[in-house]
Amino acid sequence: MKHKTLILSLAAFLFYAPLCAQSIPGKNVSLREALQNPAECEWLDLSRQDLQVLPDSLFLLTNLKYLDLSRTNISDISEEIGKLTQLRYLVLSYNQIKQLPSGISGLLLLQSLYLDHNPQLDVPHAISLLANLPSLRMLSLAGDHISTVPADIGKLEALESLELSENEFSMLPETMVQLKNLKVLYINNDTYFDLKENLKILSNISQLKELHIENDGMTEIPNGISDLKTVEYLFLIGNNIQTIPDEVLKMRQLKLLDMSQNPIAPSVYDKYHETLSPNLNIRLW
Repeated sequence: MKHKTLILSLAAFLFYAPLCAQSIPGKNVSLREALQNPAECEWLDLSRQDLQVLPDSLFLLTNLKYLDLSRTNISDISEEIGKLTQLRYLVLSYNQIKQLPSGISGLLLLQSLYLDHNPQLDVPHAISLLANLPSLRMLSLAGDHISTVPADIGKLEALESLELSENEFSMLPETMVQLKNLKVLYINNDTYFDLKENLKILSNISQLKELHIENDGMTEIPNGISDLKTVEYLFLIGNNIQTIPDEVLKMRQLKLLDMSQNPIAPSVYDKYHETLSPNLNIRLW
């Protein structure tokens, strides 16, 4: 689902919401206003403004912590982005960016990065640069026309949340198991993705707690699902699944199985209700 907001992202959003200028309560939505007090500006939202090219003056705001450049029709990011060394939260969604500059490797404090819906993005090159960011906790690559997830994804060792929805890949690379801190993974709206063939990799991501495989055209919950021993929240919303196998009951850590918008009869819930742990909620609608 597109309207998903990770708890991690929301926390970052709320934390990095200081005053950008003494005269403006809240956040700056104008570069001109931000430049009136450049040293004070920590939050700047330029989203939906037809910038096309980032002005050099933007990089004078060296105390920025939050920067939203989504839907600004930009195709290039200047090397000067590396001057914004205080950035924690960067949104570049829904643009025409083809390649990230090497300067982005200088954003050592960056925690959340949205690169989603840049259909021409050189994803392998981007990931090779992001591997240099020790603080990166959340990354969105949704809707970037990824047919093969680069093996270098495993080098993003600090990642806790990864958004890979709306792409066209069928397999995750084996290097995903190197993501020792990954807790939340989204692979929604990807009809090429085969959960059964990826269970071995997913089951070896040691901290994976929340898994979203929604609107992927699944027709069944595959054998081996209980191998996901660490998963507490499993979202299979909007598929074509008609039944729930008994093996689900072996997922001892599972707290929520969301089967909403699947063609499952209410009687299926009644069948499992008697044998469910009181800690497990199965949602059918």
